[in-house]
Amino acid sequence: MKTIKISQLITLIGFFSLLVISCSSNQKNENITVQDKESFTETFSNAKETTTDAGKQFEEVQDSLRQVLLDSKSNENLKAGLLQEFYLRALVDQKEDKIFFNLPFNIHGLDCGAPDCYSTDISFSIALSEPLEFPDKVDFKLIEQGCIDKEEAKNSVFILKEESQDYINYFSEELKSNLIIKRNGDLYYYPHLKSNSINTETIDAMFETNGFDDADIVPYQSTVMTSNDYQQFIKY
Repeated sequence: MKTIKISQLITLIGFFSLLVISCSSNQKNENITVQDKESFTETFSNAKETTTDAGKQFEEVQDSLRQVLLDSKSNENLKAGLLQEFYLRALVDQKEDKIFFNLPFNIHGLDCGAPDCYSTDISFSIALSEPLEFPDKVDFKLIEQGCIDKEEAKNSVFILKEESQDYINYFSEELKSNLIIKRNGDLYYYPHLKSNSINTETIDAMFETNGFDDADIVPYQSTVMTSNDYQQFIKY
């Protein structure tokens, strides 16, 4: 039988001790990792549920505020038609026998939806009718004002190119631009600088597919219409 020296025995004991400690440590680390994953999953699930609940609560509050705002408006003609959302947000109103439009476009890019320090404002009026009818031709005024070197005002004409229950689409041959007003509250002024009118479906598709190049002029929008907080439109 081969004799093991004491020094060798001590070395072997030390080796096995280290091995046991290492295995124990690995198991501990594995347990911690599993626990961390479970904890993270639970935390993420709770946060997601809380966010969803908060989102639902916000929507419910906004629906209630919108109804309060709608009930406070007296013009049944504007409340019933394509312009309801614009009437609620005070961009459209009736004075005597005319409907007046004052449309401020203060979002000129697609970066973050924040208002720019200057605005492209379009104003015009159409004759009152029941139900409301949009004329084939509209005289309008465009003003650019704010943090620009020189305020600029232009008078031009819109020609009606598209009309449906859900939108109207006007085109200015002089300014080579389109004004699109949609029942759902979408509002675009698109100075694309092309001789032909752009149809509504094309613009919708370009938004859905991020089809606007960085170098392109994009449709201008209005923070009044992109806001989802109705409280700011209620007068106390």
